[in-house]
Amino acid sequence: MNHFLTIGEYSPETIQHFIDVSEQLHKSKELVLTSKNIAFIFEKPSLRTKVGTEAAINQLGGNVIHVESDLVLSSGKAVPFSCRESLYDAMKNLSLWCDAVFARVYSHQTLQKMKEYGNIPVINALCDDHHPMQALADLYTLQQTFGKDQKLTISFIGDANNVSFSLIEIALKFGHTVHFSAPEKYSWPDETLNYFALLATEYSGFFMQFNDPFDAVSNADAVYTDTFISMGEEHLYEDKINHFEPYQINEKLFNEAGKEAAFMHCLPAHRGVEVTNEVIDHPNSLVYQQAENRMVVSKGIFASLLTGEAKEFKTNGVLSVPS
Repeated sequence: MNHFLTIGEYSPETIQHFIDVSEQLHKSKELVLTSKNIAFIFEKPSLRTKVGTEAAINQLGGNVIHVESDLVLSSGKAVPFSCRESLYDAMKNLSLWCDAVFARVYSHQTLQKMKEYGNIPVINALCDDHHPMQALADLYTLQQTFGKDQKLTISFIGDANNVSFSLIEIALKFGHTVHFSAPEKYSWPDETLNYFALLATEYSGFFMQFNDPFDAVSNADAVYTDTFISMGEEHLYEDKINHFEPYQINEKLFNEAGKEAAFMHCLPAHRGVEVTNEVIDHPNSLVYQQAENRMVVSKGIFASLLTGEAKEFKTNGVLSVPS
């Protein structure tokens, strides 16, 4: 059985297959998910992931069933119990009625347990460590803009978070160059840097970390940023804002990349914090194209996993994702 929990689990060929199937289905409108039921379980709020993916499933003839996260994952209401029922029992039940689970959670371990306990595909709608659906949409957006065969320099300026991790994974797997710049306190640990180095070697990509964001964006094809304060990190607001102030994507920094550079952001954006209006609303901004593609790439993922076409890439431990 195939699942979609991380970019690292799949080969570039299979990832491209997801994109190609998505593009085909978006044009053909073929109802390949007729009679398929997908359970949505969201611990975290969502706009693009929830609405875009539900629209994709509806367009392909499938049905979405929203399950309150408290019913499956945890609840303070069932005192004195810590949860309403075990995740094991919940997944066994959902497997009787649904064809897949689409879950946005805090802990990646929750997704791994869902995969272990259930008998249906589990798709990662976001967790604290990974955002593979966003990365898939980002790659598709870059291919639409620059072409499939073009090797790019992608500069990510901002936090070492789930979005940047999955973006770096997918970019390196497709042989692109990735420049990363963040305050030292919020950069990657050595284990992750070693993983990126292995990916770059295996797939002929290149990764480099910069202290100075101006050096990182110089001659970049695309400049990418994300919120400096991820969901669940609100208590770090003051510290992170102080550290990240020099990393705001403003006109001065964006212009360092050159006139043809694209701007990317997964949204939601905090205008005036990680990016200024002049940049996010720039003619070269791809943010709404990225948002639309969140819907498009969902089609290929669900169609491939639910029809048994996806082939899981086995790493044999050589390129295992850091835990």
